[in-house]
Amino acid sequence: MLLTHIRRRGNTLDNLTQTLVDRWLIANNSRQNQARSFLLWAATCHLIPRSVAIASATRTVDRSIMSDADRILTALRLETDDSEHITDHVDGCLVLQYGLRTDRLVKLTTDHVLVHPEEPGILGLQLGRDPLWLRPRLSTLLQQLINERRPRTPYLFPGLRPNQPMTSTTLQRRLARLGIPSTSKARNGAWLAMVGAVQWKKMLADLLGAADGTAHTWRQLNGGDRASYVASASKRSMPRLSLNRVRRSSFENP
Repeated sequence: MLLTHIRRRGNTLDNLTQTLVDRWLIANNSRQNQARSFLLWAATCHLIPRSVAIASATRTVDRSIMSDADRILTALRLETDDSEHITDHVDGCLVLQYGLRTDRLVKLTTDHVLVHPEEPGILGLQLGRDPLWLRPRLSTLLQQLINERRPRTPYLFPGLRPNQPMTSTTLQRRLARLGIPSTSKARNGAWLAMVGAVQWKKMLADLLGAADGTAHTWRQLNGGDRASYVASASKRSMPRLSLNRVRRSSFENP
């Protein structure tokens, strides 16, 4: 604790120095916010010099990405190669193409699946406010998964017990064997690609059921903003977007 550190060095709160606090933080950065709360209380009670302070800890997020080439080629392989289990075809494509979290994927049930009212064979997922319509090949794989799933289970990715979904950890291990060693990097790559194609972050959040803040963060990292969407929308009438058309040419066979 910070108090023990202070006492062992022959100091008291009233002569506490910033240098002493900073040295303690080097070895105890995980307790930064706790120590900050204590020092704020001590400063309010005039127990420490006003010049001593600890900044609030900032949560860092890994923004490293899977390269577009690796991500797209892996997704194409999963869409076309029938040597892998159908479950891994579908969940791998949903991570690689749409950046879905594995802990959310395993909770998907048949109730989340939609049938397109105008395009035969096209399926979608109700993840947010708007339907996410899938690409034709992925729609075919999803329909096969539904047809072949174990009876009496509502889950698209069931676990060992029919009434329980697969765990997120199990799903990540299965994807690692398919050439996706890091689902977070695959998701980051997908998000960065999508925000470069969908010009308004709110559309992306509505389709994927993600927080507006998530879409906004990736939009900022990609250098886009809502102003570019408004400018382009004023020049033409824009139909409702679906992510099966986002960077679609990248995933089509040559």
